[in-house]
Amino acid sequence: MAKLRNFVPSTLFYYIVLTAYTIISIYPFLWMVSSALKPNREVLRNKSLIPNEIMFNVFVDTWNQLDFFKYFVNSAVISIAVVLGIIVVYSMAGYGFAKTKFWGRDLFFMAFLGLLLVPGVTVLIPLMQLLRALGFIGPDSTQFSTYAGLVIPMINGGGPFAIFFFRNFYNTLPGELRDAARVDGCSEWGIYLRIYLPLSAPVIATVGILNFIGSWNGFVWPSLVINNSDWFTLPLKLRDLDLQAVIQWNVRMAGSLITIVPVILLFIVLQRYYIRGLTAGATKG
Repeated sequence: MAKLRNFVPSTLFYYIVLTAYTIISIYPFLWMVSSALKPNREVLRNKSLIPNEIMFNVFVDTWNQLDFFKYFVNSAVISIAVVLGIIVVYSMAGYGFAKTKFWGRDLFFMAFLGLLLVPGVTVLIPLMQLLRALGFIGPDSTQFSTYAGLVIPMINGGGPFAIFFFRNFYNTLPGELRDAARVDGCSEWGIYLRIYLPLSAPVIATVGILNFIGSWNGFVWPSLVINNSDWFTLPLKLRDLDLQAVIQWNVRMAGSLITIVPVILLFIVLQRYYIRGLTAGATKG
């Protein structure tokens, strides 16, 4: 038994396990790319990832026939609005919880963290009723009001996680920064805007990427709120590909690939800050 307790797997073992996990995880994505380059008849017959006949025109035809640019813009407007709202509101909230003192600070912070345990699906009906009562959504609502009714709950939903990250990151910064700024006559707003917010770039990247992915890929909430097909997001538009009498799997995979490309590019550009933000923001403050 003592030998078993002292047994430590070699580095080679970890590499084998991680390599196997990586292959299993990335295979569906490779299959999607491969299927998007194949004729539809070959998707069902050829199980190899290497197409016998490569068809790049599937991407162009899918983009043009489905008017993906319009829905791409719709998704971008909604996702950017959600990310900006979360960063602006909850970076301030994180600063308040970390660096200012007020009655019930810890109690309110724990209450926000408790919201992480509430499934979003449980509040869909109350949210729908509230938004209808306020005139944000409904048959007579405009595109602007509908998008506002869509975005505001998504901003609220990202609050607990964002507050947790920003608060913990601000707690890791030395208090002398705030004291020195106060000596120089800087106000609380100035300290936040000029010192703490610029230093929180890694956390902003992490919170922004995670919430961008969530809003960009959102399906259930947008499908309930948006009642005009011209206002659809990309995931909602992709649903039309499943309503055809005969599903063109290569077109379906090309549409899915077009949808996730912005997320992949965003992660590649910001991955350095994303990793730093996970390390800093998850540190217990």
